[in-house]
Amino acid sequence: MTELDDSELWMSTDSESDEIEDYESISEDASSFTLDMRPQGQSGGFHIRNRHGEKQRTVATQFHSGSRTKPAFNVGAIAKAIIHGTLDQDSHTPATLLVYDFSFFSHRSTRIKEANISFEFRAKKGSASIGPTVTKVAPFGKHVMMQTTETVTKTRSVEKVTTHAAKIVGNNPCDEWSNYPLAQWSLQENDSQQNGIMTLFRACVLLTRDTEEDFELLPDVQVTPDLKTRLGSLVAFRRSDDPIILAPASEPLNALANDLVRKRWNLGQVDLSSLWDCTFHNTFEEAVKASRAQSLREGRAEKVTTVVEVAVAES
Repeated sequence: MTELDDSELWMSTDSESDEIEDYESISEDASSFTLDMRPQGQSGGFHIRNRHGEKQRTVATQFHSGSRTKPAFNVGAIAKAIIHGTLDQDSHTPATLLVYDFSFFSHRSTRIKEANISFEFRAKKGSASIGPTVTKVAPFGKHVMMQTTETVTKTRSVEKVTTHAAKIVGNNPCDEWSNYPLAQWSLQENDSQQNGIMTLFRACVLLTRDTEEDFELLPDVQVTPDLKTRLGSLVAFRRSDDPIILAPASEPLNALANDLVRKRWNLGQVDLSSLWDCTFHNTFEEAVKASRAQSLREGRAEKVTTVVEVAVAES
């Protein structure tokens, strides 16, 4: 087994090393150790709470692993659109469209291998409603990207070409009562490349409702980092975020550059497949620029132009 150095066995941070107690090596071999796995929590263990009387909180979740100033990774989910209206103008069925942006930023040599997102919708306590129904999610089904191929030699005369890809799977499963209260997505890296999942992911949910009462969204985002980051996060414990109170009487929220609000009374006609998106990374094409040589050439050109203009004036 490859020996791990101290930087790879990253257990905590400068300000939080006292949170790891009773660490005791059981041999001189660096690959053998014990951990006291108590639910103490690091700075990433906070959960998002509602202010008093707050409705339609835009930050669904936000957490990190390790120190706040030098995290191994940051995960977040922010609402980009919360629009209450109707499914169409004929049935007038109450409906709600939600668009959320998820971010998965890993730092230094760490990476996030997998993420599982679950949005559960339910009626407020004391309500006679069964709660909202998840009618559509986007993306739905299996989507692959960043495909690569690999040739595997099994014998001297037999070769097999395998295809690997990053994956997104979306679904809205029903519960035991045939209700549809869940929107779920799973994100997986290309296991042959081991370069992590996408850094940005936009997902959409279309709900139908049986009342105009407030209802709750319970967000849950779980991530699986690489092994050495997991070793550094074994003692982390994080409570669930507070439920988000969604209020159909509230004004629409739309931070997207489109006209979704104009379609609030026809939300069933919104093309969710054109709204969802994902980004692995961005490339900056203008990173290579001419330096001082370009400035000197421009300066000489200005001097030549000046001399010509003077000569013409004297003649």
